[in-house]
Amino acid sequence: MPRNKGALNHTTRETKEFLKLVVKNEHLRIEEALLELFESNKSSYLHAIVKLLPFITPRATEVHVTAPQLPNKMPSWFSTEEE
Repeated sequence: MPRNKGALNHTTRETKEFLKLVVKNEHLRIEEALLELFESNKSSYLHAIVKLLPFITPRATEVHVTAPQLPNKMPSWFSTEEE
């Protein structure tokens, strides 16, 4: 049964926490493996880095900016009439 709209997804949260723990404990091995991969095959190293980027960079979102509507009236200091 799907969860109700707005309900917390406990499974996703638990999975994320588990993965954080695994990565934290494996940090040194991951770093060593990436260094070995860099030395042996730079193309594969770059491919691995690109695959990891979505986990550390924020997702791009579309932003809509609306400017306030200003009157189409010339400012008083911009008078073309000589006084």
